[in-house]
Amino acid sequence: MGEFLLRYVPPAAAWLMVFSWRDGQDAIRRLFLGLAVSLTVLTPAGQLALGHLTGVSTLARLLGHAGMVLVAWSAHDLLAHLNGLRRSRWSTWWTAGMFGVMCLCFALEPSLLPQARWVLEYWAAYLLTLTPAFGNVVRLGQRYARTTSDRALRFGLHLVVAGAVMALVYLVNRVVRVGSSRFGFDYPLGWSFWMSAVLPNAAHVVVLAGAAVPAVAAWRRRYRQYTRLEPLWRALADADPRIALNPRVGWWNMRMRLYRRVIEIRDGLLDLQPCRDAGVAAAARAAAASPAEVEAAVVAAAIRARGLAPEKVEPGAGEPDLDGDTAFLCDVADAFSLLDDRRVLQA
Repeated sequence: MGEFLLRYVPPAAAWLMVFSWRDGQDAIRRLFLGLAVSLTVLTPAGQLALGHLTGVSTLARLLGHAGMVLVAWSAHDLLAHLNGLRRSRWSTWWTAGMFGVMCLCFALEPSLLPQARWVLEYWAAYLLTLTPAFGNVVRLGQRYARTTSDRALRFGLHLVVAGAVMALVYLVNRVVRVGSSRFGFDYPLGWSFWMSAVLPNAAHVVVLAGAAVPAVAAWRRRYRQYTRLEPLWRALADADPRIALNPRVGWWNMRMRLYRRVIEIRDGLLDLQPCRDAGVAAAARAAAASPAEVEAAVVAAAIRARGLAPEKVEPGAGEPDLDGDTAFLCDVADAFSLLDDRRVLQA
């Protein structure tokens, strides 16, 4: 059971990240896709299925390695973007050229057994394909990890860097191991269980975890904001059910779910704008209330006085950007939930 979980849970997690990813960074989606393909086809079931469908039992290896090429250069693209750099054109041609060499070697000798012809050249080409990308991942990942204030991103970058180093160590070990079979020298380390089996699987899992940590942390942060907005949203929706948009969005797309909740709250506040009493705001400020507490008091009074225009209308409050406005509304919702007068919830 433990071996089954180790083999099949990581690819399932990778596919989950592929289909649930809603951020604007396509490089991260490509990274998850490469990991998902590589992890899936290299499982016993994946290798058996591909061998049955194509008649080439080792084709899964080539596809798995192609997935890792996509992972390496997607990670490189992402870190270049984070560091304000662009991938040079030569690197694209280098990757395409070396992967073409891999495909040629595989076509000449589909077997990847160490003693087979063209296998040493195949593994050398694979190493040369990934080394520039993973080398830049290590360099740029460490650079950005030193400057970012996002702890989840920093931790994720350290994991990705560690996974890249593990992958390079495994590839160097594999090339030397195949070389020992061709040239007849002893290399017992290359045949050890830890180097030949544990290290490549660990590299996959560590890179997957490193890419997933910031995504999971971002989902959790948005979920907390979403739930913090619940008291304010509920009061506004009870006052005017029309603000609730349909259809609802699934929990996996928390970015859109949070965005819609902010929009719904803003629609409700806009509907209450003629009822915002400047006198309530002045009284709250006189009591040394924070801007969020002032806004909460004004909104509560506006809901109670819905349909009645005050002598002087208090202008709306908020932030010009979405992230800032979301944070402000969360503070307003917190203050709103602590108001002593709970009659607003039945208004």
